[in-house]
Amino acid sequence: MSVESNPKKLNVICLSNQIWTYPLWTNKKHVMSRLSKMGYNVLFVDPPITTGRLFFRQLFKGQWSFFRLITQVMKDSGLHIYSPLDCLPTRDKLAKWHARYINLLASQFFDKNCKTVLWVYHVEIEGLEDYLKYVKHDFLVYDCVDNYAGFPRYDTPAKKDKIVRTEKMLATRANIVFSTAPGLITRLKKYNSNTYYTPNVGDFEKFKDTLLIKDLPDDLANIPSPRIGFTGAIDEYKFDRELFKKIAGDYPGYSFVIIGPMALKDREADLKQLGLDGFKNIYFLGTKDFSVLQNYLAGFDVMIIPYQLNDYTVGGCFPVKFHEELAAGIPVVVTDLPAYTPFSSVCYISKSYNEFSHNIRNAIEENSAEKVAARQAVARQNDWGTKVNTMLGYIFEKLNA
Repeated sequence: MSVESNPKKLNVICLSNQIWTYPLWTNKKHVMSRLSKMGYNVLFVDPPITTGRLFFRQLFKGQWSFFRLITQVMKDSGLHIYSPLDCLPTRDKLAKWHARYINLLASQFFDKNCKTVLWVYHVEIEGLEDYLKYVKHDFLVYDCVDNYAGFPRYDTPAKKDKIVRTEKMLATRANIVFSTAPGLITRLKKYNSNTYYTPNVGDFEKFKDTLLIKDLPDDLANIPSPRIGFTGAIDEYKFDRELFKKIAGDYPGYSFVIIGPMALKDREADLKQLGLDGFKNIYFLGTKDFSVLQNYLAGFDVMIIPYQLNDYTVGGCFPVKFHEELAAGIPVVVTDLPAYTPFSSVCYISKSYNEFSHNIRNAIEENSAEKVAARQAVARQNDWGTKVNTMLGYIFEKLNA
């Protein structure tokens, strides 16, 4: 069914596992923002925030106006954003209260003549069953973007079993399940036959003219070229620090630039804690707003995604940044994750540390206008507009069945 030809719109309640004000844009923010631009009514629900360190950090940054403090609601990019505050330690007991407040907000913001979709990303949310029970909705979507059981915090059989059972419950109840990686599809289809592969894509329009940008940001322009870039979180369970140290050591004349937050076991870290402080050719520029990211990509000769191969990444990882970097026309060197296999002609898939290192040099030496065009042609076909229309097509087909 053509989404454009269907006159009906939807109300959408998104239970997100990432706060809207987080500086990096991910799957759920792209999808919900796109839906809003298409005229759908969207209520984006942040994961509940405890009134502790994170909350006060946001408060000091001016992210909470007086109105937002009173209502816990703000509007951004055409969406209504609800940020539940947990003031009590019994977070699971607060789920029923948050669900009822979501219903109140929905009654204010939504079109009563439209059906409401509850779109769940946050399988880890405390009291998930209460949200499913008390949030009023006509249709349930589970959009799986991670292999949750592969997270290091589920480090005992009991913890792993609990998250697996929770995800099974959600997937079984859902009218439709979407998933972003081949490994996730294989598992989720066992729970729900209405499971569809909707891989991550990129914002082609935003990044397509990256190579035409000549004025680089000051903190990048002063770094010697060639520049090898990585954008995203530096964490324990995805980012391969040993691989990063090897390639920085192999090419002392190259500059390796990191853009994004650093985390060590869910706490803020620095280069020393990550073991990367001994290299003069590693530069950490911190987190940059998504709105200016193309200006930084313009200064890179190669982009790298040096991810570990483990249960989490192999089982369900497909970085959004991959197609954004292709859209920019920049060579991309990656480790051997299953999600990259269909794109082997436009990226450098590396099956070992040595191959990854060699591919960086190859990417620089082999680059050409023809290769830039080939990368961008693939990225054009893997854009958010295409993905969102595909997902809506599945939803309307099921709703009208």
